Amino acid sequence: MDAKMKQSFKMLLDYQKKDIELRKLNSLIERDEALASMNRYKRAFNDAKLAIAECEQQAAILLDAFAELQKYIEDNESLLAELEGAECETEAEIEARVKRLESLKSKFQNADKKMHDIEEKAKAVCARRADSLKTGKAAQQKHAEAREKHAKLVGSKEGEINKLKAELDKMRVELDSKLYAEYCKLVEENKFPPIVPAAGDAKKNVFNCGGCGLSLPEKGNGSLRDQGWFRCENCHRIIVLFD
Repeated sequence: MDAKMKQSFKMLLDYQKKDIELRKLNSLIERDEALASMNRYKRAFNDAKLAIAECEQQAAILLDAFAELQKYIEDNESLLAELEGAECETEAEIEARVKRLESLKSKFQNADKKMHDIEEKAKAVCARRADSLKTGKAAQQKHAEAREKHAKLVGSKEGEINKLKAELDKMRVELDSKLYAEYCKLVEENKFPPIVPAAGDAKKNVFNCGGCGLSLPEKGNGSLRDQGWFRCENCHRIIVLFD
């Protein structure tokens, strides 16, 4: 490897080292248990909020049903009073009134059953709403605690992260543009780290990729020997061999 290429690779490897440090810090923050707890409690709060909204919708439906049933009962009570106060002159009129009274009795029984059903459903809706309120409040409190804990972690790493970002920005302008472009391409393909050392036996000139571990073909070993680098045919990482 000529001196210029060697220097370009060394600068890129120094950049990669800083990049790895930054990624580790970001990964630490992203995988923070407090952050996971925040997301979990947020989902629990939203579920509780949705349940409360559903309960209120069901309650409105039950209230409408109750009002409708109550009007039905009142109308039938008026009819009952009218029948009870009516005077019948013939046997046929008496018989007709008895049938209507029996019919009203049956309707009242059905209405009573429906009223009971509405009452039971209303109790269930109220109980579910109360549970959801309790669950939502607890989730909200736990979310706040987790958020505070996560914020402390972020704050404790903020200085280190900003320093690494500044260092990377400064180093980036000094990198070989073509090598850096290949570096970015491999990063986008989730091949990290993009630049890896050659592994194997330098005396025998037999090497493996330091990334995926694949044994290099003869031309790969020859390229490492002659130009100091080779692109892995399996993972496409750039393999580097320094003297």
